Amino acid sequence: MTKSKYTALFFAITFLFFINSCGNTGGSGDRQKQIAGRSGQAAGSNGQADTETEQTAVSDMLGRKVVLPSRIDRVAGLRAGALRLLVYMDLTDRIAGVEQYEKQGTTPYIIAHPDLMKLPSLGPSMGGDAELILKSDPDVIFITYTTAGDADALQQKTGIPVIALECPEFGTARDTLFASLRLIGRIMDRNGRADTLISYIKSSVDEMHRRTSGISDTEKPAVYIGGVGYSGSFGINSTQPFYPPFMFVNALNPASGIDKRLISHVKGTHIDTEQLILWDPDILFIDEAGLALAKQDLRKGTALYNRLKAIRENRIYTLLPYNNYAINYEMVLANAWFTGKILYPGLFADIDIEEKTAEVYREFLGRDISREITSSSVAFRTINKNEL
Repeated sequence: MTKSKYTALFFAITFLFFINSCGNTGGSGDRQKQIAGRSGQAAGSNGQADTETEQTAVSDMLGRKVVLPSRIDRVAGLRAGALRLLVYMDLTDRIAGVEQYEKQGTTPYIIAHPDLMKLPSLGPSMGGDAELILKSDPDVIFITYTTAGDADALQQKTGIPVIALECPEFGTARDTLFASLRLIGRIMDRNGRADTLISYIKSSVDEMHRRTSGISDTEKPAVYIGGVGYSGSFGINSTQPFYPPFMFVNALNPASGIDKRLISHVKGTHIDTEQLILWDPDILFIDEAGLALAKQDLRKGTALYNRLKAIRENRIYTLLPYNNYAINYEMVLANAWFTGKILYPGLFADIDIEEKTAEVYREFLGRDISREITSSSVAFRTINKNEL
């Protein structure tokens, strides 16, 4: 073969190798193709989907139409309360990763299922990090405390279907909570689990109402809840005007008359010390998340210590935390049974609070975590004024 022919052959082989390499860039290019491909499958409020995929579309809690893959093996819960709802729905074995906050292990659902802390991190609290979410490879993302625009943006960025959920107030918006549970049930084939949990909550609340509905306001002691946490700990002035345990047992709560414009589900409701003195409740309840600060507010020598009837008569009781990365619904329900026993001991004489709390944990979380909670909790006890 002549030298010119060797040269021509060399350039031909080199050209073919170059063409093949251009068709397989690898690295970030593959990632972009993966996102683009998933975006086509996940097309919802911002995209198009083929006819077959359209059949699996659902509307989330914000009314967004989201197209789902035909098979869902792994899911992620982002922002406050999302992972909690997934645990309630018995999906712990399908969780792809958790936000960094969850790895602290302080929430009831993580205490019940500590192996969740070993899962890959999805990034910081309240939304995670898109790259880490992609790395954990969930088939669907469930998210709370979001907007349609933010949910669409996350879906477009990751190429993963994003389902918006709601974690509403337990006392005034239970139907919205139930709708979120049913939505998860529909998507994850857990309809039976949703029905079971919703039925348990409804029957519990109905039972408390039944026991207390015949009591006139003149026979009821006035009550107040302080120390309620909202993205941090607060003292006695932090309250919840529509505190679910009070609503469930028909308690007389003067704070329920606060102007609704001053009430925030996220930032909380904070009253003046003078207002608490004016209300002068017969019984004080303190959320243990704010107990240390509340004790400072109520310490000997303060106006509250000197003027509140509940302190003089040693009628101060502690309750399980209302919030921890959104509402602890199971703890709120347990608090309601305890509240009933304190306000109307004769009507709740048959309720053993330890047994009832264990039952609540099992129904919501899949197992009783009473031992783990009581080892560090001071809930469900009386605070003597000498302790202030």
